[in-house]
Amino acid sequence: MVSHLYLSPHLDDAVISCGGLIAQQAASGDLVSVLTICAGDPPPGPLSPFAMELHERWGGSSSPIGARRAEDRVACGRLDAVVVHLDIPDAIYRRDPEGDALYTSESEIISPVHMKEQGLIQHLANLLREQCPPEFRIYCPIGVGGHVDHHLTRLAAERLELSLWYYYDLPYTARGEILPHELGFPAGIEITWPLSSGEIDAWAAAVAMYQSQLSTFWMDMQSLHQELRDYHDTYDGLRLFRPEDEG
Repeated sequence: MVSHLYLSPHLDDAVISCGGLIAQQAASGDLVSVLTICAGDPPPGPLSPFAMELHERWGGSSSPIGARRAEDRVACGRLDAVVVHLDIPDAIYRRDPEGDALYTSESEIISPVHMKEQGLIQHLANLLREQCPPEFRIYCPIGVGGHVDHHLTRLAAERLELSLWYYYDLPYTARGEILPHELGFPAGIEITWPLSSGEIDAWAAAVAMYQSQLSTFWMDMQSLHQELRDYHDTYDGLRLFRPEDEG
């Protein structure tokens, strides 16, 4: 039996990117955990206009992160995966020492980690060191699409000096978005991991549990299911990078 730990920048990324594989691993009797990095509540104080705009998009809830954590528990529960939430806030809530928002638009969150929060990378690495047993197989986003929180997750994970597996970020990879040059492709061997039709169905059903996020990415359940299936079928499986010394 293998123990698997997926690092998810946000409350949906690992399931959207790897839900079918998680379903397969859990069904085989493996222990599977999904650890979300940016699952913390917003800090006290007024939100930026950008954050308020996203709250409206997510359904106008007075506590959208609490609602998103609940969605994540349901989605991961459908896949029989254990849920772990860290308390780091999403980039849209983070501020510099003077109290000014660091990321105030769509274009600003598609960027490397801000120079004023470089210390957050090591802080996260320290947290992950407590959460990532070396005997687990650790899966890290490769960073396609360039979201700052995906940068943060990968950079911190790579400071652990563990043998990481990497997954391609969906739906960004399926839509032709690129890997930022400052991240680059990781060392290792690219493989494809085939899924059954039932595992793809389970994947889509789990992703559908993120009700607050669906309209951001898909028109309806049919388009969600079709995009996941088309991506899988294009490559005859999910694309992963595995360490050279692991088969």
